[in-house]
Amino acid sequence: MNNIENKLNKLNLSFQMITKIRDGETSETYLGKFKNKKAIFKLFNLESSRLQINQYLKLKMHKLMNENNLCPKILYISDECDLLIYEFFETNEDLKVTNIIKKLAKKIKQVHLQKIPKNLITFKEQLHNYEKILSGHSKFKKVKEGIELYKDLIQDETDLVFSHNDLNIKNVLSNKDSVSFIDWEYSSINSRYYDLSKIINSFNLDNLDINNLFVHYGLETSCNTLQKIENWKLMDSYLALIWSITINKIYKNYFNDEWIDSLEAQIKQ
Repeated sequence: MNNIENKLNKLNLSFQMITKIRDGETSETYLGKFKNKKAIFKLFNLESSRLQINQYLKLKMHKLMNENNLCPKILYISDECDLLIYEFFETNEDLKVTNIIKKLAKKIKQVHLQKIPKNLITFKEQLHNYEKILSGHSKFKKVKEGIELYKDLIQDETDLVFSHNDLNIKNVLSNKDSVSFIDWEYSSINSRYYDLSKIINSFNLDNLDINNLFVHYGLETSCNTLQKIENWKLMDSYLALIWSITINKIYKNYFNDEWIDSLEAQIKQ
């Protein structure tokens, strides 16, 4: 833990480090105490800058996100040290998704209503960054297929929103009082249907829960809406593959071949 402890000491911050809880693709995550509060410490690595992440922090969007309780309270940020500290969120692991669907839908809606600052990166720009990194890759054809699919999906959308872009189960925290989202690194301007399709897919929602999600979000449960969700699920499968091989390009085979092959197989299903 010397690296993060050195940075915290350099910044003259009062902390108590407990344990590393994740060594991820773009960051190391620790559980500790900051100013006597239980907190999460995220230290981003140098290579993560190539992925154009954390635009929401660079553009100070976290201030409004804090006010609207969209994420756990951010306690400290240092661009110089690539450090983020936020308050620990007490979760209730026994809660079923059916019991939080209303809160979940309203929280996603709040995310999508956030004012988009000038210069916030778009999902299209993120895809083209992956395309640039993967030029000449053996699976470059799949990258191009994913980008073309995105172009088709987005051409009729006139109200793009601020999107989290990674609402998998691990990034949705909940208890009886609230729902909160973490790991906003890949947030950008995108279609509202991407976050919604990701939630539906990640939580494996049944038809009743999908209907309730739409109702509390403010969407009509129509054939057109359901088709858009299916299309964005396919886009998510492409993105999972594109992102994983990008990570492998940057971090030298972070994922094994079996994992990459399984992602490609999901697209073909």
